Amino acid sequence: NQWANFDKALLEAPAMGQNSDSDPMKMGLFFPRPEIVPNVRSGQWRFNYNPRDQSLEETTAGWNVPLDEARAIVESQFLSLRLRSRGLTTAPAEGLPPQPKRVYLVGGGSRNKAIAKIAGEILGGHDGVYKLDVGENACALGAAYKAVWGIERQPGQTFEDLIGKRWREEEFVEKIADGYRPEVFKKYGDAVEGFDRMEQQVLQQEGRNGGRACLRS
Repeated sequence: NQWANFDKALLEAPAMGQNSDSDPMKMGLFFPRPEIVPNVRSGQWRFNYNPRDQSLEETTAGWNVPLDEARAIVESQFLSLRLRSRGLTTAPAEGLPPQPKRVYLVGGGSRNKAIAKIAGEILGGHDGVYKLDVGENACALGAAYKAVWGIERQPGQTFEDLIGKRWREEEFVEKIADGYRPEVFKKYGDAVEGFDRMEQQVLQQEGRNGGRACLRS
């Protein structure tokens, strides 16, 4: 079973491919199709990042390909989410770093417990990671909610107020993984800095090479 092998590789590999804290973090970008954020062509880029001196090198040195790539692919997606949500999250309780109170997963990937575990490690989630069983197309459901809000809202009524009254979470929510764990959450916080620099470097390289990338200001 290919997915069973994939899950095994995910769970056996250490966070960021580090067998010890002295090892560089293994990270990469893996896009089978052209991507919008970051705006780059299809391709694969692999880097080693040392958070102690913030050195970043495009290389596969020390990588056990393809086994290390399984975790690196999943980590790259959630590191991207953490990077782009940094200014949106607040501390869910006193003494905690900014993070979501809960992490909700939707779609086919939400059925995968190994992916859910890594989501909690990277994104946190004080209350845990939950599967939101709302059908196969959560984007369409969100658009439908927006349409309802546009038509039925009262003057001054927010989207959250209107939908919150119809939200029966106990009917379609299931906790599937733990969330915030201080030590690994901090490790991934260090990794986000390298991930941001890696994206910028790839964008600059692709811009120089005549790719479709757009440089971020």
